[in-house]
Formats: sequence, C-alpha cells, structure tokens
Amino acid sequence: MSRTLPLIAALVAIPTALVAQSPMPGLRLFSPLQSTDAFLVDTNGQIVQTWSGARPAGATAYLEANGTLIRAENIPTGPNVAGRGGGIKRIAPDNTVLWDYEYADENGWAHIDFEPMPNGNVLLLVWDRMPAAAAIQAGRDPALLASIEWLPDAVVEVRQTGLTTGEVVWEWHMMDHVIQDFDPSKDNYGDVAANPGKLDINFPATVSNDGEWNHCNAIDYDPTTNLIVISSPFQNEFWIIDHSTTTEQAAGSTGGFYGQGGDILYRWGNPQAYRAGGPEDQKLFFHHSTKFIPPGRPGAGNILVFNNRAGTPEGLNYSTAVEIDLPYTFFLIPGQSYAPADFTWEYREANPTDLYSAIMSSVERMPNGNTLISSAQQGGHAFEVTPSGQKVWEYTPGALNFQCVWIGDNILWSDADEVSVSAGGTVGFDVVAGSEFAGQTYFVIGSMSGTYPGMFVNGLRFPLNFDGYFRASMFAANQLPFGNTLGTLDANGRAHATFTLPGGILPPEAAGLEFHHATAIFSTTTSRVIRVSDTEPLRWTN
Repeated sequence: MSRTLPLIAALVAIPTALVAQSPMPGLRLFSPLQSTDAFLVDTNGQIVQTWSGARPAGATAYLEANGTLIRAENIPTGPNVAGRGGGIKRIAPDNTVLWDYEYADENGWAHIDFEPMPNGNVLLLVWDRMPAAAAIQAGRDPALLASIEWLPDAVVEVRQTGLTTGEVVWEWHMMDHVIQDFDPSKDNYGDVAANPGKLDINFPATVSNDGEWNHCNAIDYDPTTNLIVISSPFQNEFWIIDHSTTTEQAAGSTGGFYGQGGDILYRWGNPQAYRAGGPEDQKLFFHHSTKFIPPGRPGAGNILVFNNRAGTPEGLNYSTAVEIDLPYTFFLIPGQSYAPADFTWEYREANPTDLYSAIMSSVERMPNGNTLISSAQQGGHAFEVTPSGQKVWEYTPGALNFQCVWIGDNILWSDADEVSVSAGGTVGFDVVAGSEFAGQTYFVIGSMSGTYPGMFVNGLRFPLNFDGYFRASMFAANQLPFGNTLGTLDANGRAHATFTLPGGILPPEAAGLEFHHATAIFSTTTSRVIRVSDTEPLRWTN
C-alpha cells in the first residue's frame, strides 16, 4: 500500500506538453532483407525484442497491437523480379507462428509492401501474372515487351481464416483501368489526356524485360476516409483509389463513395504520365514509402514520400523526404495537372549527397512533429529530425533495410485476448518499454468501462476510465488475480505480469464481460508518470 499511494497521486499530475527537441518515445522496428530476423530498437540503440522467421524478409514488416509481428517473406520461386515476396507471416513475441499465408502461384504473387488494416485484414500489393499477349490485347506496344510474362499490379484484401489460409474479400486490378492511343482496334483506345483516372499502358515508353510495368512499392490505408494510396516508381507517381467500392465496382468506373468505382481519384508526382506536363514538372523520382500521415500527427491526412531521386535529370545523387498537401476534393481543371504544384515540406541534408539511397528507404511523421527517415543503401541508417531539421536520434543496423517503423505506445503485449470463466486461465502481459526506462516503476492497471475518454497523466493520455476494476487492480497489485503487476523494469525496460482467473468461481453470467489493461511507467525519483501504453483487451468467455 505504501508504494501504491504515491503512484495513485501521480495519476492526477498537471499536464505538460511533448517536446519535439528530443527523440519521440517508442521503439523502432527493423527487418533487414538478407535476414530471417526482425527486431525492435529503443532510443538508446539497444535491441529489446527479436522475432525469428524461416525465410528472409520479403521487404516490409509491421507490429500489431498485441506485439505480434506481421512480416512479408521471400518465397524463392515465382517471378525473378526485385521485391518478390509471396509470403505473409504473423509471429507472436515468443516466435509462435500465428499465420503463415502464401499469395504465390501462377495467377498472382504478393510483393514488397502490404498494409495491416484496423479490422485485422491485410491489403497486399500483388502482381497479376499474365501472358504478354494480355498486354498487347490491352493496347501495349509490342515493341515495349521483351518478356513472355506481363506483371501489372493489383491490390487484394485478405482475411485470415486459419493458420495457413485466407479469404480474398476485396480486390482491385490495374488492368481494369488502362487506356491507350496506340492501337485503335482495342476497346480501351481513347484520349489519354482526357482520362486521368486511367493509366496509359504505354507509359513509360520503356522496354519491359521482365514483364513488370509499375513495380508498385508502397501501399497505405486511411481508415478515416476509406482511401488507399499506391506508389509506382516506374511511373514516378502515387495514386489514390476508393476502398468503399465493392469488388465489382472496383473493376469499373462507377460506384463507391466518390462515384468513380476503381478509377484513380488523384495522382501526383509526374504529370507526364497523363499528358499534363513535361519533364520540368516531374517531382518524384523512383520514390518509396508513400504513406498517409495518421490522425493526431502534424500534417494529418497529407502524404509523406521518400524521394530517392534516382535518375534525376541533374544527375545529382541525393535523396529527400517530402510532404504533399493532399486536396481531398480531388478536383482537376481539364488540361492541367493535379495540385499542389510542389512539396509542402522537404527535408534535405545541408550537404545534399550525405543522404542518398537509389532504392528502398522510408519516412514517417511522429506525433511530436519529428520525422523518422531511413536510408536503405547507407547501411539502413535511420534518423529522426525535428521540424527545423535538427537530428535528435540516429541508428544504423548495418544491413540493407527496406524501412524503419515507429512503434509508439504499443509497449504492453498480452498473450491472449480471452479467458474462460468456467475453465479459468492465466493471461500474460509483457511490458516492453526500452532500456531508457530501466529501473523505473511500472504498473499494469485495468478498467471495465472502456478506453475513452481516459485520463490525462502528466500530459499523457492514459487510455483507461476509473471504475471498480481500475481501483481493484491498483490496490490489489501483485495479489491474486494480479501477478507482478507492480514492479521495477529490468535492464532492457521489460517486465512480465499476469492476470489469473480461477475456474468455476464466477457465475456463467460473468461471461461476456470485457476489460482493458494498460501500463503506466513512473519515475522512481519523482513518482511522476513518464510513459503510458496503449490498451490490451481481455474478454471473459464461457
């Protein structure tokens, strides 16, 4: 009790603001391409968690709310094209494989990037595997084909149905939205400039030796608008499409919230692709990591891009991180290019060539306004800059790494999301805060009245509401049913806590109750809250 009371008092501390002149709290995720491992690094540069896989990375990896890694893996068959993946794997923190799914056959092959969705589904970037004759039938100039295979891009949304299975619940195919003015005998012959919602199948006018046309390398989903952004470095553009459509509507030009079906709603980076500009108007050059800025972060709703600038007309070997102000009306004056005319923000090194990667790399906006950048070909070097361009954090994994992902407040992981009232059971909670919090006090607390509005704790939103369970989890810390829920973090800023529900002691009516748990980390010297986590849900079942 003597230890608990000062911590309770800290929960009503006066709010203070986040300061962008220091690194954003949270871990960073790396998944090197030649490695079967992915790992989390803290702001001290210490590796605090590693997941091991059976195959090398396909390219990208992300972390789900319960500490589950979801990672693209490289299946060593299929198209001999850069970025080949084919596998998606979910791996628990203890390396238990939770999903081992392959989208890899003679019809289609997943590659490079994917996007975990709020509903648990996954958006995959895939190649549609077609014969070259399919491209010619769609008006492709045969002189631009040097492969027997044609690999246009598509997007499929997959719902996990089993350990190795998944169901495609939505799809969009680029070949449903092509136009050309090369072959008047084809159905899609038309005016390219008058149809910016379609892709010119003959742009760029370069020979495809391996069948690839777009090489899409990034996909992101905005749940607030139900929009998808896709990045194509071969066209040097990114495209916005509508996810509110059905699969049938996505194959056409009507339907969905915007009424345009699966046609491109907005495109930016290279107006030459739709005959609305010249070389001087091109802004993106073999870019990567095209992502929406999430809600709650400066620039929310805008687009961030790592502009590799490979093949720039000037021949200057330097890269930049850029932000584009996305106009959500998507209005286009006929004959003109999509606004804006230029970047809203750009990060460039004082000596520009100090930052250069011709391939891969990433950029991400953080809640305090800082921006996390990684340069793949510079040993995967990752660094964080303030809005004024000051570097406040750097780390080099020393390997070719496609991207670096900020993990944020996802520092409390549970090994189960339900426990049986009749059979009972124990749920484990792992606190993974990082070595900068070594020796500090942690407290795992629960609530049964939801996560909103929560409470502010020293300027941080603690996402639990005060109720009877909240009170019990505080005053009965380290007593059954709460195990090791209050203690000291180890040298890596880690701890393990448990919740144990004995079987048969509660009536069946208790089944269906839902709880949420979160952790607060307190300074051992001031007792002030210095870190909070997201919540982990726990449901009582029969």
